[in-house]
Amino acid sequence: MLAAGMFRGITDLSGRLLEIYKMKRDGSYFDQQEFAHLLRENEAAAAEIRNAEREEYAAVIRAEEASRNNQYEIDRDWRQAQISIQTKAAQDKLDRDMANAPFSYTPQELRELVRERTNNGSRPALLVAPFFHEELNREGNDDGPHAFRVAIRRAWVNSQWATDVCSMDGTMNRPLRQTDLDVTLLQRALSDLPVILVYGDVQAGRRVWPTLTAWNIVDSVNFESVQVNFPPLSLPPTSSDEEIRRANRLAFEDELGYSTALTVGLLGEWFHLAKYGRPPYIHRTLPENMGLERRAMALGLVAAYEVAIQRGRVDGALGRIQQAALYRDAQFVDEARSFALNALSMCEDFNAPFVEASIIRLLVNVLTEVGDSPQVARASRLLEVITRRSTMRSLGW
Repeated sequence: MLAAGMFRGITDLSGRLLEIYKMKRDGSYFDQQEFAHLLRENEAAAAEIRNAEREEYAAVIRAEEASRNNQYEIDRDWRQAQISIQTKAAQDKLDRDMANAPFSYTPQELRELVRERTNNGSRPALLVAPFFHEELNREGNDDGPHAFRVAIRRAWVNSQWATDVCSMDGTMNRPLRQTDLDVTLLQRALSDLPVILVYGDVQAGRRVWPTLTAWNIVDSVNFESVQVNFPPLSLPPTSSDEEIRRANRLAFEDELGYSTALTVGLLGEWFHLAKYGRPPYIHRTLPENMGLERRAMALGLVAAYEVAIQRGRVDGALGRIQQAALYRDAQFVDEARSFALNALSMCEDFNAPFVEASIIRLLVNVLTEVGDSPQVARASRLLEVITRRSTMRSLGW
């Protein structure tokens, strides 16, 4: 519209200039005055037309701006409504997750807390959930007495291997009443960190079913967890004597706590052996009257050396000697002898990696207990060779 008005104005101006040129050329004075009057009128009419066109164009511009502003306000209100809806949905989901989760934090907060306490997963985290009582309702389980948690925690912190695993008591705020789902939520939140989770159920107020689930104890390509279902334990019978009842209950909880601490300790040894090549030691710290537990702990670590050897955490010959020692401690004589002789053959090969004399002494000790005289003599000769070689190396020969 503006371009058309400008074109018409330029055309009218050209016509008027032509008329002025003719007037000056051959018109009379009266004609000139009349023409000038007409010209002024025409100019005034053209000016009014131009003003009207400008007003019309300005009105169109204002209408377009008003439309744009109105659309912007509509879009802004829509965006704000969408943000409010999405924020409300996210908050509702967070509230539901927090209400249903067995822990007191968001999954992100829980993961960061465990990662910090375990030094980025350099040792496993121990989480203990209160045991679920099937006779209690939801409120009774969530708010009721959280049985066995104190016993398990005290047994762990008082053990000689408490630093192998980071105890994070208080992380779980209720029993795992949605057992499988609750474990899945924990595994999802802590899928990349080593975790040992202890929980359980109390059936009919008479029987206890402890359970242990662990993941990332041994690195694997796919996420894998280990579950240990302990045999059911019968709660002590009730007694009319309050002191006897309390004493029986405390003795039961102490036994449960110590058994759990041993199992957690075994998993901790698996972790440190497979990840760092650290030799196991817990079974040697147990008292003499716990012979069965010592044997079970030693036997449970033999396979961990296979993982450590395969991943290069432990030299093959050293690993076989340590396995032979574990079999000896577990009183598996034939297996101890077989592994010791295998290690002896590996060490007698002069192309094999250098083995320290202290390791060969361990081999001699094992064969002394499980082997015969010729086998002990072979190991003793090897010890002499290793000792001489070490001495010459230290002297620079």
